[in-house]
Amino acid sequence: MQKRLDRYVGRIVRLNQRVFDRISRTARFQGLVPENRFLVAEASRQMRRLVCYGANLRVIVGPSEVILI
Repeated sequence: MQKRLDRYVGRIVRLNQRVFDRISRTARFQGLVPENRFLVAEASRQMRRLVCYGANLRVIVGPSEVILI
């Protein structure tokens, strides 16, 4: 599983629409304008999650919630 997650590290991804809508509602409430492009910085082995950074957001999502660009 870890090797599959490693292929995302350093790549630019989009979040699927359901997850992005949930995150954008929270971000807009805080006064941020989210963009649906994120850089995968780390693949967490214990949680089987991807740590992704956007322009002003950090999100932790599963591999099934991202789309490689």
